[in-house]
Amino acid sequence: MTGVIARPERSGTDWSRWLRGPSDQPRWARPALLGIAVTAVVLYAWGIRSQTPHLYYSAAARSMSMSWHNFFYAAFDPDATISIDKLPGAIWIQALSVRVFGPHTWAYLLPQVIEGVLTVLVLYRAVRRLSGPYAALVAAAVAALAPAVVALDRGNISDTLLILLLVLAADQAAAVIVSGRVRNLVWCGLCIGLAFQAKMVQAWLIVPVLVAALLLAAPRTVLRQRITSLAWFGATALAVSLSWMSVVSVLPAGHRPYVDGSHHNSLFEQVFIYNAASRTNDGFSVGSANFTTGGQGSGFRSELVLGPDSRFDHLFGGGGGRETGWLIPLALVCLIALAWAARRRPRTDRETAALVLWGGWLVVHLAIFLAIGTVNPYYLAVLAPAIAALIGMGAEAFRKTDDRRVRGLGLATVAATAAYGWWLSAAAPGWVRAGLVIVAVVLILAALGVRESLATTLLLVAALAAPTTAAVSVVADGYGPLDTPYESAQARRVTQGFMASALTSARKLDAQLAKAPDQPRYPLVTFTSALASPFIASSGRQVPAIGGFTGAAPVPTTAEVARMIEAGEVGLVLVTPADDDRVTWIRQHCRALPGGGDSAAVLAYTCARH
Repeated sequence: MTGVIARPERSGTDWSRWLRGPSDQPRWARPALLGIAVTAVVLYAWGIRSQTPHLYYSAAARSMSMSWHNFFYAAFDPDATISIDKLPGAIWIQALSVRVFGPHTWAYLLPQVIEGVLTVLVLYRAVRRLSGPYAALVAAAVAALAPAVVALDRGNISDTLLILLLVLAADQAAAVIVSGRVRNLVWCGLCIGLAFQAKMVQAWLIVPVLVAALLLAAPRTVLRQRITSLAWFGATALAVSLSWMSVVSVLPAGHRPYVDGSHHNSLFEQVFIYNAASRTNDGFSVGSANFTTGGQGSGFRSELVLGPDSRFDHLFGGGGGRETGWLIPLALVCLIALAWAARRRPRTDRETAALVLWGGWLVVHLAIFLAIGTVNPYYLAVLAPAIAALIGMGAEAFRKTDDRRVRGLGLATVAATAAYGWWLSAAAPGWVRAGLVIVAVVLILAALGVRESLATTLLLVAALAAPTTAAVSVVADGYGPLDTPYESAQARRVTQGFMASALTSARKLDAQLAKAPDQPRYPLVTFTSALASPFIASSGRQVPAIGGFTGAAPVPTTAEVARMIEAGEVGLVLVTPADDDRVTWIRQHCRALPGGGDSAAVLAYTCARH
């Protein structure tokens, strides 16, 4: 009888230990973390079956799912004539999901939901290593509820995987600082290398920050070996970063797709010129811009693509502010206050290391986003882990202090944060803005008369009220990564209406082309991959794309386009009124269909031989 009773007791003990987590954290920490994770799942996954994924990445994922040749070489189209214009790390995961589950909308988006939730969990562990469970739990909550993160993780953009891998790298760096184990540096380098596969050079931005944190605060046993240890880290990061590019570059060019984003069929040119150096200027040049903006032109681009005219709106106002600006000032105040408090601490103090790690992450990215000419709002989600960690550390320090000056600074900062959030919510419904004011006033006043721990919680809720409301509005409005909270009707017509209508129109045109009595080899050809995207995403059939994503790729050549058309291999051609020799040849030798004109976003020509 004793043996029968012992089994359930042991099982129950195991379950309770799992629910509690490590012995060095409070009993409430893991249940609270699991609650945050469940909340993140709901926010990221709610309504994704009806979401319209990014058509370019969807087309690439579908093409890459069709064969291992396409998968390995990151082919954009089913026949693998041209690649995508980025490294394929994140799209590989989407392609595997589509290969397993089929080309369903949720299959494209499921990997990002999982990656987003994992980021929250890993961030908790990374912050807990250096700053304790309370700061880690606050960080996890702030990151999970950030509007930029919620919008990003509801789509199929590569930044979701980038952020997960960067947080993993920071977690491994924190493990080195705590334990001194060199092998964690190798894992850190591996994460940086894999992040490079997801978003290229952006993954390297935090490398100086990681090195600085390790040199400043690593234990003495590591400092004596820091040159060797950091060499292992750097070698691993560099080798993994360049591994796929190097392998593909030495393989025969005739057996792989042409590398989009390059003029010389070079992955190194694609990565370091097209996706790095050229992105620092103030230009915005996409051959299919009119198509991708639904004919809205510069008005749309100035709202959802943040240009050089107003650097303030990159982060603190406009679309950038609504995306991620809510808590940046609060995080900067936390960074400055904590740095001042840490000025007399020993070099190896863990809080100092955490400040270098997360503060450096935030400052480096803020500087980059203010400096570069053009920013897509979803880029800004990479700020969320650092913002969240610094606020978590600040909350922990505020909870423990009995200094009236510090507490007064905290109250004033939260009040200013709430006022800033109210200003950013200018386009929200009136009752929402009124509610934000009432909540902030009530919570701040309530915090004046309660004990420190409860006051910290009340002030956190007051600070998070505006961004959390914005995040919920993203879900309620069915928004995705191209959207910003409370965006204008004009932007919504493009991100929600035009993208969905492009997919619907593609399906209708596919059905019409399939009924044609004479079927050429290529019923449809387009100028740019952007125009081809909805057709490939909807049908999985080959649609040759002239010029790649921007129209600047030199494949196929004018001679090759002419040969295809003269041989009767092409039926319908969709082009934009671009200054391109191939477009000019098509317009001169094919018959324009009614309804076009030089001012139209997309021009249709029939090249079928009669």
